[in-house]
Amino acid sequence: MRAIISARGLSSAYVQDSLAIREDELKGLLAGKLHISSELAKRLAAVMGSTPRFWLERDKQYHASLKAIELATPELTRWSRSFPLNQMVKAGWLVRPSSGEVAEELLEFFGVSNLTEWRENYQARLGHTKFRTSASFENSVGSTTAWIRHGEIIAEEMNCGAFDKVGFRKSLQEIKNLTPEKSPRHFIPVLQQECAKHGVAVVVARCVSGCAASGATHLLESGTALLLLSARFLSDDQFWFSFFHEAGHLVLHTNEACVEEKEAESSAIEEEANAFAQDVILDPLGRGELMALHPNKFSIARFARRCRVSAGLIVGQLQHNKKINHGSYNLMKVRYLAEELNL
Repeated sequence: MRAIISARGLSSAYVQDSLAIREDELKGLLAGKLHISSELAKRLAAVMGSTPRFWLERDKQYHASLKAIELATPELTRWSRSFPLNQMVKAGWLVRPSSGEVAEELLEFFGVSNLTEWRENYQARLGHTKFRTSASFENSVGSTTAWIRHGEIIAEEMNCGAFDKVGFRKSLQEIKNLTPEKSPRHFIPVLQQECAKHGVAVVVARCVSGCAASGATHLLESGTALLLLSARFLSDDQFWFSFFHEAGHLVLHTNEACVEEKEAESSAIEEEANAFAQDVILDPLGRGELMALHPNKFSIARFARRCRVSAGLIVGQLQHNKKINHGSYNLMKVRYLAEELNL
């Protein structure tokens, strides 16, 4: 296009006026950054010659070539290899791409057009959350961002409005009544329905290899809050504490995305979320009465009933607060089956 303008001796001002575009749009057009619309193609044909179809096809071919070049770059190839592709396909997150289309399929999965956009939307998010390395599981940014994206895709299909922090916080006391239910098939649909009323999409999804996360939260572009759980540890105390912990992040740290890993080094906001979860679980008795408890299976069961939670949750709190050792009263915990959680 620059060659045509130069050969015809046309000034930039003349071309800009003839095409009815702004100066910055003309610069974008010449740099190949502005896509040619049907209307602009007609004007180009009138000013530069040829046909509108010619200019539309030329624009299409140019941007296709740019994408092909980008997809062939070594950096994008290395990026593609950071994802557990086989596991993502096996889990149904992706349709297996051909060898030359892996990067393109991954970009489409993440809903981005290039690597820069992925970094801004996902890698920067993990950096913002001060992603912490677990002592128990290997961490991979690729695997973790893929898990988060999978949760986002599910959440986007759920019927949720904008996040209502006040309403959600109040609902947690009612949600506690679900904790004694032994079957996830029964309580998860109710949990999702109750949270959706306050703009929270609760998603339970298994991690792929390399992702050590137990939970994550952040606000979607729609304004809905994503509360994502991996249910890595299949017991009622772990599942429900993770839920109330993530709920704490949404209430206390609404605008900050958070990712948790079991046995990872703690931080101030993690301690705040832990305290929030404990306060919800132990209400109306509190930590003081928990620590004054003389534990046996009858006193634990009574304490749980007064707090309206499962006995397993109270056992977990006693263990966490070192009131009993981690081998005590574990038979009071409910163990879930992975298939009941659709994992």
